[in-house]
Amino acid sequence: MEKKFIDYGQRINKALLQVVRDILMDLSELKISSNHCFYITFDTGYKNVEISKSLKKDYPKEMTIILQNQFWDLLISEESFSVTLSFNRKRENLTIPFESIKRFNDPFVKFSLELDIRNKVKSDYKHSKDKNVGNSSNSKIDKNIVSLENFRKKKD
Repeated sequence: MEKKFIDYGQRINKALLQVVRDILMDLSELKISSNHCFYITFDTGYKNVEISKSLKKDYPKEMTIILQNQFWDLLISEESFSVTLSFNRKRENLTIPFESIKRFNDPFVKFSLELDIRNKVKSDYKHSKDKNVGNSSNSKIDKNIVSLENFRKKKD
């Protein structure tokens, strides 16, 4: 029986993207205060990203959009969302697959997600495995482990 490597990065990324999807669903249903402001950075070259040729030319690798007060037609599907935004006074429709999202930020509540975890963990695992042939220590991966102690409230 073939044993599988558990891809924690992929699982975490999937869960975080579901959080983003849920937030955008609430936004589309007007269940979120207008004080929130969402910065969404995505990979413009990712499969099934739909943006105009002019936007693709201006943003060949990645693009950050802002969803706050001036956006229209926010539609959420299982795999992507679409929205109409204004660029230089011209409305453009964008379709963005959730898996193309790299960062999600709501500065109103100081909430931010980095969604490149899957690629970083895979890259670090492969890199450390190549360097540590015959060595069970994977120090490069250990640097990506975050202790929960850093986030727990300290007792005075």
